[in-house]
Amino acid sequence: MDAKRNPFVTRLAFSLLLGLLVLLAVLGLLGRAFGEGESRVAKRAPDFSLKDTDGRVVKLADFAGKPLIVCFVVTWDEPSLKQIKILSELLKEHEDKELVILGVAIEQEGKQSAKAYVNREHPSFPFLIATYEVIQAFGGLTGVPTTFVIDKDHNAIDRHVGITGKKILEADLKPAAKP
Repeated sequence: MDAKRNPFVTRLAFSLLLGLLVLLAVLGLLGRAFGEGESRVAKRAPDFSLKDTDGRVVKLADFAGKPLIVCFVVTWDEPSLKQIKILSELLKEHEDKELVILGVAIEQEGKQSAKAYVNREHPSFPFLIATYEVIQAFGGLTGVPTTFVIDKDHNAIDRHVGITGKKILEADLKPAAKP
């Protein structure tokens, strides 16, 4: 029995199959873009020890049982200054909670020092002076500001490069503050 294939049916079947494959690829990419099916594994925050702008040593261990936001900034950079303002607003709105925010200033020769910035602006949270070792312990930086959200158990649960809005940080803090 020699049945002839209908070219229309063959093209239709091929087109449907190709369309289905494209649809699955697009759905997979969208799911990945929106984080569906992705599970985050919290990574232990580096056990840092840095000096503040007055020379006092501040350690991660000083904040046991408290969620932290650690933000690497440069005090002369416009995006960093915007992030500092956002963090100040966040701290003010969450002052009833045990939230700790730390600015970690990256000093650069010939630019405004963190100490000068703190003396002039009186930010609502302390500023520490970054060291190369601590920057590397946090995985290095690809830009500033870079913000880390750390839960009560000192696990780094999120990292944001660039200006990060208050709503995003608040969403990150919900699981960070849970017992």
